[in-house]
Amino acid sequence: MTRMTRTTLQKLAAAAAALCMMSVCTGCGNTGSSTPSADTPEQSSEPPAEPQVFTENITGTQDGYDYELWKDEGTTSFTVDPTGGTFSCEWSDINNALFRRGKKYDCTMTYPELGNITVDYGVDYQPVGNSYMCVYGWTREPLIEYYIVESWGSWRPPGAPFAIGTVTVDGAVYDIYKTTRYEQPSIDDTQTFDQYWSVRRTKPQGDGTKLEGTISVSKHFDAWKKCGLELGKMYEVALTIEGYQSQGKATVYKNDLNVGGTYAEATDIEVTVDEEAIAKLASTETGTPEDVGFFETSFENGTEGWIPRGGSIVMTDSDNASDGSQSLFVSGRTDYWNGATVMLSSDTYKAGESYHFKAKVMQKSGEDITMKMTLQYDLDGEKYDQIALEPAPNGEWITLENLAYMIPEGAENLQLYVESPDSLTDFYVDEVSGGERADG
Repeated sequence: MTRMTRTTLQKLAAAAAALCMMSVCTGCGNTGSSTPSADTPEQSSEPPAEPQVFTENITGTQDGYDYELWKDEGTTSFTVDPTGGTFSCEWSDINNALFRRGKKYDCTMTYPELGNITVDYGVDYQPVGNSYMCVYGWTREPLIEYYIVESWGSWRPPGAPFAIGTVTVDGAVYDIYKTTRYEQPSIDDTQTFDQYWSVRRTKPQGDGTKLEGTISVSKHFDAWKKCGLELGKMYEVALTIEGYQSQGKATVYKNDLNVGGTYAEATDIEVTVDEEAIAKLASTETGTPEDVGFFETSFENGTEGWIPRGGSIVMTDSDNASDGSQSLFVSGRTDYWNGATVMLSSDTYKAGESYHFKAKVMQKSGEDITMKMTLQYDLDGEKYDQIALEPAPNGEWITLENLAYMIPEGAENLQLYVESPDSLTDFYVDEVSGGERADG
């Protein structure tokens, strides 16, 4: 999972929480306020005779469709048409922005109980850089965030190392993925939750930039079920345009959300299930991580609170160790920032104070690369700060160390992680520690 995925999903989740809190989705209960740094979206309910144009965060309902603009910064324009589910949007100079229209539900019915769900779309989609067009939503019991990605800009999500199955539906093949978000904002406060994905293998072809088609939402859900991915009670279905550190524009001239009829499990789709991939994924799942205080970790007793960062996989390895019998093996990286991370307790690690961090790292790419230890933290959005950076010769254990690294003033939600800023290679981590400053 790339930076887009990590940040984007956090913002989508936070915005969804705000909607539910404002009773756009009645009967959902209290959702908590995992609100990002941008202001909570305003709400609009005026019945307009003409299209409405919004440039700042907004939520509302018009002609039976919920709509929303969310951004953290930058220039956006969101035009909501007075009838139907259509809209247009434009973005530039942004970090993250999303535009969507769809339907909120009251979290009491599963998708078969709602009936058959389809979206017929027509979109003039013109992204420049990182963006995608998808159907997006949430369920409860279990808490699941889901994506059906139809097209994208310069990057194909979700950045996971492998798919667990495929589905052929609506004339196209989609790869099926399961990813996990660890202690991130959701419609039910900060939690660890799974994400389910269908991602089209190839972009749809259209008339220039115009794309038209059907997304049979329920049939994707049926395919996920065959792969062991169970959804809960429906919270949302929405056609979404998103941009991340990019620019672009889109005109959604058709967005017909059809829900109803008597549900019947799809018999006209082709589903393949990769049992080996499912077993491999299950073997790497680490559960809900806990914040750690001062620590010395050698991975002799498992992953010991370390979790994947992005689309990577983490597991113990008994063939390579700096000391002892095991190390942490990080594989499946699809972007430089993917790696392994551990949550740091704010009760122990205080903003504005200095601490000693150290890790042994080895890589076997066949080339000399660079390894890096980084701190992620929240301060008016996600921030990243280098702790240590060292060249890493092939096949040699090197030490990443900072004797007195100062936590930035005001930093919250601290995560320590190891990455490679110039290679996608697998790597090993061992003998990691965090403690009192050691510079004398």
